[in-house]
Amino acid sequence: HPGLSLALPVGFGAKYNGCEAAMPFVDSAGVWIHYEVEGSGPPVVLMHGMGGSIQNWIRAGYVAALKDDLRLILIDARGCGASGKPHDPAVYSREAKTSDIVAVLNDLGVDRAHYWGYSMGASNGWAIGVRQPERLLSLVLGAYPALPTPTSERNRLKWESRAKLMRRGMDLYIAAMEMDRGPMPEANRERLMENDGQAYAAQQIANISWNFTDDEVRGMNVPAFVYSGTEDDYPLPDNHVMTKRSASLAPNATFFALEGYDHTEAFQDSANIIPHVLKFFANIES
Repeated sequence: HPGLSLALPVGFGAKYNGCEAAMPFVDSAGVWIHYEVEGSGPPVVLMHGMGGSIQNWIRAGYVAALKDDLRLILIDARGCGASGKPHDPAVYSREAKTSDIVAVLNDLGVDRAHYWGYSMGASNGWAIGVRQPERLLSLVLGAYPALPTPTSERNRLKWESRAKLMRRGMDLYIAAMEMDRGPMPEANRERLMENDGQAYAAQQIANISWNFTDDEVRGMNVPAFVYSGTEDDYPLPDNHVMTKRSASLAPNATFFALEGYDHTEAFQDSANIIPHVLKFFANIES
């Protein structure tokens, strides 16, 4: 990459220049992407939500419950976790984030994998399903729609306002969230504070251009299991309704509603959703 200086992350240990690593990274167009692999079986990419990391899946019990039956490929999205955190919104495009997933699969020598993403991870899943379906066995998309074209002024204002707060400090962003939605659990506050505010803000601005036309979604033929809580009104006020609509457009998608669950609960109660997803995977594998 001419003119680009690559700084290796702290703890870098990728398969690099012939060296094996305990903590692998892969270079995706100049951004180091951190990933980990757990278990054995059919390969499944797990992609967390905005501001999270691989640890989301571990803390909520997914890895412990799934690793005996599946080869889990956990990825820290660019801007999050141990991956690189550029500050330019342009490098958080659909193309860039899709390339990150493909770069990890290539590094592992995996031609096709199941993909399970939640929230922002689901947004990335819609993108790879539209752009590079040949790398997928199936999609599991939790609690986020394929954002429609054109971007609504409501969403544009929301993302631009969040970015302004994040650039001034994650503490101000968290204070604004608590004014809007009430006190945040201390553990959640601490995890948000670990984020790079400039990188987080760049991702908010990038969201403005993450639109899909209805025809793009209708053309996505990958088998997909889409789900969300019926009380999910965050990060979008109509998150549940929009997610259900996206599933209705995709020709090989089924939608599952988690009655009474909000955005956080639908992810944290892993024991509730895992049996449904395992049944879906089993049908695809058979």
